[in-house]
Amino acid sequence: MLKVSLFFAALLIAASPLQAAEQGKWHNDSAHGYERYWTVNSTGARFTIWCPPNHDARGALIGIDIKGQRPSPDSLVRVELDHKLVKFKVGPDGYIRNDCPACSDNLTYFWHRLRSSVRFKVQFEDRRYAGFSLKGVREVTPHSVCASQLAHNSQ
Repeated sequence: MLKVSLFFAALLIAASPLQAAEQGKWHNDSAHGYERYWTVNSTGARFTIWCPPNHDARGALIGIDIKGQRPSPDSLVRVELDHKLVKFKVGPDGYIRNDCPACSDNLTYFWHRLRSSVRFKVQFEDRRYAGFSLKGVREVTPHSVCASQLAHNSQ
């Protein structure tokens, strides 16, 4: 049993990102070739922005998990940042994709609101709802959408 526990502990350490930053409730690290910015609230809801290796905002994904599930495919997600509403269309896999010109503009608007807001809430079409802390988001996220932050954080 001890060998199994040590094996899993070593596996977790080996799988951990080498460079990571954490400020307040927000984190920045790398996984599966993507740079990610993420937070988890007190009920376990998770909000993650996945930036592709080429740092192109059009390839960014947003993953949101509330009560153990992503939003329904092809539904609408409402994000409220300081009483400003941003709507995102969910793709067939439950992730928000930003691969159209209007989508990319929406992500840019959202990104700048995220970095400057005090309140952050998300609601799915099925009425699942979560609030997230913005403590540390400005320190963890770069000024421009999906610009590399890991090199900056490791200095």
